[in-house]
Amino acid sequence: MTTKPNIRLAGVLRAAGLVLLVIGAAGYLLPSGTVHWTALIPAILGAIALGASFLRNPWAAAGLGAFVCAIALMGGGTALPQIPALLAGDAGPATASRATTAIVAILALAGLAHALLRGRPRHGEGSA
Repeated sequence: MTTKPNIRLAGVLRAAGLVLLVIGAAGYLLPSGTVHWTALIPAILGAIALGASFLRNPWAAAGLGAFVCAIALMGGGTALPQIPALLAGDAGPATASRATTAIVAILALAGLAHALLRGRPRHGEGSA
């Protein structure tokens, strides 16, 4: 029995990974002055998500993707209540980076669940 990769799942992981890479790079390179290396954490999570998108086992890919999203939510979830201040221009780039990372994680989790549900074999279809 072989496992087929889930194309939708790979697409969600690649999209989330690329967005997280951009967030991490922007959070590290754009602000003036010194920036702590932890600003690169979204980029690191993005690289892991991109790597997970190439796994052939869809459950392993989804598990690793969910783990990446959980880490992103733990780091950025505290910035979600500050979104109104962010939209009003009263929050800094660090808050913007954390809030955007959390939003990407929430959307990616929903995308992973959707991809897993839509990628399942129908009743009577084999998995070979």
